[in-house]
Amino acid sequence: MKKIILLMLVLYFSQVSYSQLSWKWLHPRPQGNALKYVKIFSADDWLAVGDGGTFMKTTNGGTNWYITHDVTGYKAYGPIYVYDAFFFNMNTGLVCGPGGKIWRTINGGLSFDSIPSGTAANLNGMHFVNNYTGFIGGSNGTVLKTTNSGVSWSIINTGSIQNITGIFVIDRRIYCTTSSGSVLLFSIDGGTDWRSVAVSSGSYSLINPVFRDTLNGLLSGSSYVFSTTNGGVNWTQLPLIVTDRKIYFHGNNWYLTGSSRFILRSTTDRQTWDSLNIPLTSNFQYLNGPLDINGSYLLLGGDGGALYVSKNNGISLSLVTYQVSVSGLRNIWCDNINGRIIASGTFSTPYLVSTDGGSGWVTSEGDNIAGDIYGMKMINSTTGYSCGENGKVYVTGDGGLSWENIAVLDNGNSELMSIDFAGPDTGYVSSEYGRIYRTINGGLNWELVLAQNPIGVYRVDAVDANTVWMAGYYGICRYTTNGGVNWISTATNTNSDIAAIQMVNETTGYIAGILGAIRKTTNRGVNWDTVNTPFTITYRGISFINENTGYIVGDYGFVMRTSTGGEVWEMKHSGSEWLNTVFCKGYDSALVAGGGGNILRLYNTLTGGITWQNQIPEKFTLEQNYPNPFNPVTTIKFGLPKAAKVTLKVYDILGREVSVLFDNIALNPGTVTYDFDGSELASGVYFYSLIVNNNKAETRKMVLNK
Repeated sequence: MKKIILLMLVLYFSQVSYSQLSWKWLHPRPQGNALKYVKIFSADDWLAVGDGGTFMKTTNGGTNWYITHDVTGYKAYGPIYVYDAFFFNMNTGLVCGPGGKIWRTINGGLSFDSIPSGTAANLNGMHFVNNYTGFIGGSNGTVLKTTNSGVSWSIINTGSIQNITGIFVIDRRIYCTTSSGSVLLFSIDGGTDWRSVAVSSGSYSLINPVFRDTLNGLLSGSSYVFSTTNGGVNWTQLPLIVTDRKIYFHGNNWYLTGSSRFILRSTTDRQTWDSLNIPLTSNFQYLNGPLDINGSYLLLGGDGGALYVSKNNGISLSLVTYQVSVSGLRNIWCDNINGRIIASGTFSTPYLVSTDGGSGWVTSEGDNIAGDIYGMKMINSTTGYSCGENGKVYVTGDGGLSWENIAVLDNGNSELMSIDFAGPDTGYVSSEYGRIYRTINGGLNWELVLAQNPIGVYRVDAVDANTVWMAGYYGICRYTTNGGVNWISTATNTNSDIAAIQMVNETTGYIAGILGAIRKTTNRGVNWDTVNTPFTITYRGISFINENTGYIVGDYGFVMRTSTGGEVWEMKHSGSEWLNTVFCKGYDSALVAGGGGNILRLYNTLTGGITWQNQIPEKFTLEQNYPNPFNPVTTIKFGLPKAAKVTLKVYDILGREVSVLFDNIALNPGTVTYDFDGSELASGVYFYSLIVNNNKAETRKMVLNK
């Protein structure tokens, strides 16, 4: 007897405006990256900053959102983290992050400029005492100060190498929490002299300090909260057992947010604490901060883009964002980009289904589903198969709304890694122990067709009922042409694990794996030729519609597309922090999915933008932009004879940095073109510089003529 569990949430947002994004968030909405800072200026005007270079704002209380993932500039390679922010109003604010990075906007997030910090330290916390004077704390005891609203920063010498996790300033007192030894750094004279104090005999990582006045304050640790009444000289542990709490003070009330399912509040100056009512749902995301309060309004952010609002002083909170599941997704499929979409992943909600192109979602479960789902194959819009932990195989006959366990393989002692069908009856499934099973009757019975392989098989790909390819650990790749009776080994020229394989026809196919391992065959595996790509990272998903056109995705949320069989790649960050899978319906039609239940759809075509070509020059080159003069888009082209970390910046005629196009990105040898959009700039003369391995290679002039 099949059990169906459906969960439908009402769509909260009427419209989301995306700034220069090629990918549109289908789930969660309006976006799914962890939020690190929120600010509520009025009942209607809110904004938030988060990982993935995310900036989002609303001017009508969350009904409509403007979103960009370009806070940190273009960063196709590497995780895009931000650690803290401060906004003076809806137009002007600052963001800080790793590697000494500070970004500033003065136009409501339409663009962010990079501000020199004078340090390469990770900048973890920011605090302003007024609209002009602010401080930032970071790794290696770094403290920065500004007196001109963040336009420029100076370094204060603390004499410490501790990792500063949070900073708070009141009068001339500077308090800095650190990540080890329960150590608090502080200065009572504006940073001239520094001292340290252990707030506890235990060795805790401290998170952030907050003071009500020069004497009374709180700071949080990895498991406890500590209080002082004498300006930080002595600290007392409060009788609260908490996890990773962040502290806020507003209107004589103390607030603690963190990874638990509640907010603690004290209206009695730390003497007693009560809990604010946060709706508990199956799709709960950790509320690791941030928090902001304005009048009776309270805004709370968390992981996965979760955003809660209270309009009655915290008496009740409602979820503003739309999220049905937080499961990591490994597979995605659609019958039509505007129709049925099915995704599968981790056990909490193993399947996500939409019947309207991602506007609404339901979760589905079934009989005896235990553990994660690793593989999924839809035969058509109604019938499909999946497999996962405990050797289980499942089938759906209603388009993914319910799933039935039809087989248990490997005595239930292994993870089934992938499944593929060549038609409605004949299918293959692989296990982590290198076994492959075959069915010829729609999954009712399975026979073992490969048992001697001792190495795990990540993927099987059925070209037809008898021709099947497998790929797995240590670069192993084999195929059969007689339904598994015999298997032929092929040399992939890589020892890296192969995470994905797709044969687009009998002779041509691609494999993808860790450490940049992309290979292509055009002769049924006799040769696997290296396909050079812009980045040397782990590739997790590939999807091709023919031998030349397809997508690849992997670590850090990048997406690359080719229409030339891998000679030229168009690069675009998805906005998501982690992608596992991609499904391509056409050249301009694709879905991607990954951690946190993230699902995105190709929104604007990738024509133009950024491309990388396997055309290696003899030396580092930066060509003249074309057209020049331009309005408002021009193409900048540069070449790399060898792998290098690349920065590409644009400056105005006064030498002020106005745009960061690449920010110390590790690129492989090749030729790169960047379509620079000057829509937000005034007419005039500008300069663009190529910086290679922190050395300026060349600078050229261009003219914007609007």
